[in-house]
Amino acid sequence: MFNKIITVDSHCDTIQEMLDNDEDLTNERYNFNLKYADDIIPHIQFMAAFVNPIYTKEKNKGFIRVNKIIDKFYEEYTKNIDNIIHICRKEDIDKVEKYNKIGMLLTVENGSAIDDDITNIERLYNRKVRLMTLTWNEDNKIASGAYTKNDLGLTEFGKKCIKKMEELKMIIDLSHISDKSFFDVLDNTTSSVVATHSCVRSICDNKRNLTDLQIKEIAKRKGVIGVCFYSEFLSDNIKVTSDDIVNHIEYIANLVGTDYIGLGSDFDGIKKENLPLDICSIKDITILIEKLKKRGFNDEDIKKIMGGNYINFLKSTLE
Repeated sequence: MFNKIITVDSHCDTIQEMLDNDEDLTNERYNFNLKYADDIIPHIQFMAAFVNPIYTKEKNKGFIRVNKIIDKFYEEYTKNIDNIIHICRKEDIDKVEKYNKIGMLLTVENGSAIDDDITNIERLYNRKVRLMTLTWNEDNKIASGAYTKNDLGLTEFGKKCIKKMEELKMIIDLSHISDKSFFDVLDNTTSSVVATHSCVRSICDNKRNLTDLQIKEIAKRKGVIGVCFYSEFLSDNIKVTSDDIVNHIEYIANLVGTDYIGLGSDFDGIKKENLPLDICSIKDITILIEKLKKRGFNDEDIKKIMGGNYINFLKSTLE
């Protein structure tokens, strides 16, 4: 029954790692690579252009950096065009299943990438970026980050950025954002939102995780929460397994139902020692199918969690 399931992973940091190491998408040193992904096709991978704050200390450096990462994405896409569907529009999603391919959605992690210039949001959109995470862990000109020392929330500039993203139908990602910023964003948009790589704070008390109220608000907006595979977000234990991922999935399901849950691995943004012991790469995520089955999830719910919810979300938000 699961042989045609489409898996979706809403966050990996592979592109800038490849850029910095001058390597490519077939290299098996990466948690996400084309050889491993080929084992689980059809599969959709959100490919994040992560802009580390070290690149945003000087004016215009963030936008230069994000474009270098995007250039690397297109270089790899061009080399592997026979195997990849670049997802820009809703109709591209159906092609992933029809042609049994790897789909890739280009995203930006850390709104500092726009270098405080709102017109750069549209420039990124024109480069086929379809989602942006507003902050990383630190504060920026858009909003306060998850590990802020002074949670001032969404700035006036941030409100303008939200409006521009809403106009473009660029997806707003609330992973990495502070608590006040989270609710300020919801007060300034009617759009659906996602948290591409976050877990449940009631299980693991980390500021990067979502409170019950935040989970409920994302569900009200018909958004999706991509449960992250990072050990420090999953449990207080040093070592974790796929069972810890399922703990978070089960909690969210009991709180708001199964329609708002997805997977957001954070592959290649996590050190290997911080990954679950039994999930070391993209080819291992199908382990979760059997684990979910053992917890009592039915086939329909498993398909939604493994990718169906994100597919429905993308079809409702992309043009």
